[in-house]
Amino acid sequence: MYCFTPISDMFETTESIIIQVELAGVKKEDINIELTNNYLEVSGIKRHEGLTGEEIFQRMERPFGVFKKVFNLPKAVNRDSTFASFNEGLLEIVILKKDKDDSFTLTSIDIK
Repeated sequence: MYCFTPISDMFETTESIIIQVELAGVKKEDINIELTNNYLEVSGIKRHEGLTGEEIFQRMERPFGVFKKVFNLPKAVNRDSTFASFNEGLLEIVILKKDKDDSFTLTSIDIK
């Protein structure tokens, strides 16, 4: 199955990781965002509306159909403080960083 990858930017500030994905022509209800471990997946569908099916394209450069983009997050993130906005075809996801990276903790073990 064909799946296109939308263009995106990912950057971080001292407090958060910000991901921006260009999704011009996509409806908000057709976008899915999932955060699993240190991966964020943006997927959905861009519908080809307004056509009758009788058109013969001379050129078709805009992708339509299913899309998917997976981001590997560089820092431990706070899952409870993640939010997204969608305005004029730009999806912006803000993920706050954890104060402390607790994915690896060192435990001292006494030798007897």
